[in-house]
Amino acid sequence: MKKLIIGSVVAASLGCVPAFAADLGPVADVSPVAPASPAYDWTGFYIGGTAGYAWGDYTLFSASGLGPSVDVDSFVGGGTIGFNWQRNNWVFGIEADISNGPDGTTPQGTAGPFWVCGSGACNADIEYFGTVRARAGLTAQQWLFYVTGGYAYGHVEGGIFNSVQQGSGTAHGWTAGLGTEVAFSPNWSGKLEYLHVDLGDIPFGTGVGAEPFEGDGDFDVIRIGVNYRFNFP
Repeated sequence: MKKLIIGSVVAASLGCVPAFAADLGPVADVSPVAPASPAYDWTGFYIGGTAGYAWGDYTLFSASGLGPSVDVDSFVGGGTIGFNWQRNNWVFGIEADISNGPDGTTPQGTAGPFWVCGSGACNADIEYFGTVRARAGLTAQQWLFYVTGGYAYGHVEGGIFNSVQQGSGTAHGWTAGLGTEVAFSPNWSGKLEYLHVDLGDIPFGTGVGAEPFEGDGDFDVIRIGVNYRFNFP
């Protein structure tokens, strides 16, 4: 009789186990959660290239007064080198670049306020220009939004073709702009940038009586670029 009672209790107990397990519901997934991807670190050296378009306007002048204006424009391209420091979400850097510049001509016979392009077409040619600029911006993960500005220089040629007013020289001035850059792989980033460049009064030839001949104006640049970053994470 005792054996029958014990067997019944054991059987009843075993029968309750599935029902109790069902009441517990599904077992929670305790798999470890993958850590979030770390933010990009923009600190380090980089080199790259740029390509874009430049356009502007220069008015030729001398001691005799203003001459005709010359519209300049061209596709431009060149190289870049720079370094960034990142602190929290702020990025500070210095960047240098060099590129060909815009050029243009105004037909012979075009009149300005005080004189005419007499012996040939009036022209202005920014043979090349370069900048050395500070950059400061905010980063959001792989994106960087920045402003930039600094020193600009260039080598120019222009004046009036077939005359002593045609000449060349170096020019110095300033530049300012803004841009955005995005990292699309651990070591590569691309950017879109706008710059305004003012090289001051650009030197040309000398006229009658060694009268300096110059151009007054500026130009704008919009360009894309690709950079290789040496110590991205």
